Amino acid sequence: MLDLIFNFASGILQMNLRDPHDIPFALPLVFAAVLGFIIGFILLHFIGEENKQESKQDD
Repeated sequence: MLDLIFNFASGILQMNLRDPHDIPFALPLVFAAVLGFIIGFILLHFIGEENKQESKQDD
């Protein structure tokens, strides 16, 4: 499974992710920022939906 993920990511980024000399320095930071944004967006979306449901039940 890990090989499949590395193959997809290597093909998209046009670099060998298994070779540490081929990975740019800031790439892990970019991945962390993008992943944090996605997770944060999903969490905030569900929190907003939960608040809407609670306000409907109070009425």
